Amino acid sequence: MNTTRKSFGLILAVAGVYAYFLLFAQFAFLERIKAVMGEGSALKAVLGLMVLGGVTTGFLVARKGRPLPWLTAALLVCAVVAGVASMRVPGWVFPILSFFTGAAMGAVTVALAGRIGEMSGCRRGCILLGWGTGLAYGFCNIPAVFTASPSAQCVMSAIVALVALTGGRLMGEGEAPIGAPSIPWRAILIFAALVWMDAAVFYVIQHAPELKAGTWRNEVLWRNAGIHLVTAVIAGYWLSFGGLRWLWLAAWGMLALAGWWVNFPDSREWAGWLYPAGVSLYSTALVAWPGLLAGERPGDRMNPAMGRAAWLFGISGWLASGMGIGMAESLHRVPGRFLAIAGIAVVAGAFGKRFDLRTIIPVGLVALGAGFTGASSRSAATAMARGHDLYVSEGCIHCHSRYVRPGSSDELIWGRAADPAEILTGQPVLIGNRRQGPDLLHVGGRRSANWLREHFRDPRMFSPDSPMPSYASLVADGRADDLIAWLTKDAPAEMARTWEVAIAWKPAEILAGDPVRGHALFTASCTACHGVDAHGDGPLAKGLQSPPRNLVTGPFGLSAARPDEPPIVSVMRVVRFGIPGTDMPGHETWSAQELADISEWLLQQRRSPAR
Repeated sequence: MNTTRKSFGLILAVAGVYAYFLLFAQFAFLERIKAVMGEGSALKAVLGLMVLGGVTTGFLVARKGRPLPWLTAALLVCAVVAGVASMRVPGWVFPILSFFTGAAMGAVTVALAGRIGEMSGCRRGCILLGWGTGLAYGFCNIPAVFTASPSAQCVMSAIVALVALTGGRLMGEGEAPIGAPSIPWRAILIFAALVWMDAAVFYVIQHAPELKAGTWRNEVLWRNAGIHLVTAVIAGYWLSFGGLRWLWLAAWGMLALAGWWVNFPDSREWAGWLYPAGVSLYSTALVAWPGLLAGERPGDRMNPAMGRAAWLFGISGWLASGMGIGMAESLHRVPGRFLAIAGIAVVAGAFGKRFDLRTIIPVGLVALGAGFTGASSRSAATAMARGHDLYVSEGCIHCHSRYVRPGSSDELIWGRAADPAEILTGQPVLIGNRRQGPDLLHVGGRRSANWLREHFRDPRMFSPDSPMPSYASLVADGRADDLIAWLTKDAPAEMARTWEVAIAWKPAEILAGDPVRGHALFTASCTACHGVDAHGDGPLAKGLQSPPRNLVTGPFGLSAARPDEPPIVSVMRVVRFGIPGTDMPGHETWSAQELADISEWLLQQRRSPAR
C-alpha cells in the first residue's frame, strides 16, 4: 500500500509540475504580461527575471538537500503567483511575479528530481514518469484548457500546483545525497539542442496563423492530447529497458521532420502528428535523466540528482528555451538550418567519446553562430523589407489604401484606426491613391496567409468581377511569401480584435432575406471553397489549412443560432467577419441586404439538406 501511494504521488507530482510549467510559465503568464505591459524590451526584461530566478534558485536548492520541504514551499508559491496573475494588477507587479515564478519553478524541478532519485528504481520510475509527463501534456491540450482565456488558465495553473503539492506529500520525506556534482556536459548538449529546437518550432507554429491552423487548430486538440499521452507512456517503457541514445535520436528525427514539413501545405497535417510525439519522447527523458538515467552513457559520472538537475534544467531548460524563442520570434517558417544544427549536436552528444567543458564550448559557439546567421539571413524583418519594396514596385498603392480613417465607418470594416503621425513616417507614405480594392493596413486580421496566396494566384476565383490582375508569378518564385509577411505582420493582434468586434456585432436591422439573390451571391463568391452545393468540396478545398465546412449538414459551430437572437443573425455574423485565424474570409463590403440574402439561402439548405 505504501508503494502504491508513493507511485500515485509521483505521477501526480510530475504531472502537476510539468502542467504548471507548460500552462502558466510558458503561456498564460506570458499573455498576461503582454496584455498589461505590451511587447518589446520591457517584456524581455521581465522574462529575464524569470530565467534568473529559475537558475539561481535551482542551484541554491541543490546545495541544501532535503527535497520535500523545498517542494512543498515552492509549489505553494507557484499557486499564489498564478492566483495573483489571474487578477487585475498594475504593471509593476509583473516583474516581481516573474522572478518568483522562475524561483519557484527552479526549486520545484530540482527538488522533484532529487525525490525521484531517492524513491524509485530505474525501470519502475521511468514508467511512472512516462505517465506523469504524458498526463501533463495531455491536460494542457484539452480544448477547454488550451483555448481558455489567460486569466482562466492562471486559475487552472494554481489548482494544478496544488495537485502537484498533494502528489509531493504522498511521496513522503526523504534525504537526497548532496555534494559537488560533476557537470553533465553530454546531457546538457543533447537536451539543450532538443529544447532549443522545440522552442523555436513551437513559437513559429503558434505565431504563424497558417502554420497553426494546419497543426494546432481547435479540431485537433484532442488528437494532440492523445498523441502526447501515448508517446510519453511509450517513452517511459522504452527508457525502462535502456536505449536512451536511440530515444534522443528518434525525438530529434520526429521534431526535425515536423519542423520541416510544417513549412509546406501538403505535409503540414503530418507535422501535426509528429511534433507532439517528438516532444513527449524527449520530455520524458529530460524529466527522468537527473534521478534515474545519469551515468548510463560513457562520460556521465554519477553524482547527486539535485546537482545534476540544477545544471541540466538551468542550461538546457531555462536558457535554451529562451534562446530558441528569441532566435525565432521574427520568423514565419522554420529554417532547415535550425533543424540541422540541433541534429549535429544530438549526434555528437550521443556518439562522441568525450564531452566536457573544452569540447562543448566550441561546439556550442559554432552552433549558435550558425543559428543566428541562418535566422538573420531569412528573418521576417528581412522578408518584410522585401515585401514592402514589392508592394511599392508592383504599384499596389494605386488600388489599395493603407489608412483606416479615425472616427469613420472604416473602423468597423477595416480594423482599428491608423495613427496619422505614424502613417506619415513611411518611406514612401502608403496612404494610397484611391480605394478600388479593400484597405490593407490590417489585412492580416481578416485574411489568412494561405487565402492571400491563393488570391494572388487567381483573384477572380474569389471575386469574378475583380479588376485585380493575377500575380501567379510572385507565388511561383516565392516573392509572394515576402509580401504576405509584410501585409500580415500585425496578424495576431488584429485577429484578436476582429474576434472581439465580431462577437459583439449585431445588425442594426434584421431584413428579410431573398434566397434567390442569396444563391447568386453564393455561386459568385463562395463556391471556390465550399463547392456549388455548399458541401465543402470546392476546387480550392484540398489546399486550405482548415477544410471548408459542409454548410448543409454541418457541424455549424460559430454560425449556429444563439439562444438570444434569430438564427439568421449568427449566419450573417460569420459571413460578415469570417473566422479569424482560418482561411474563411469576411465579406466586409456587403450590404445588410446582401448578408441577409445569402444567410437566408444557407438556412434554407440546412432546413432541407436533401437538396
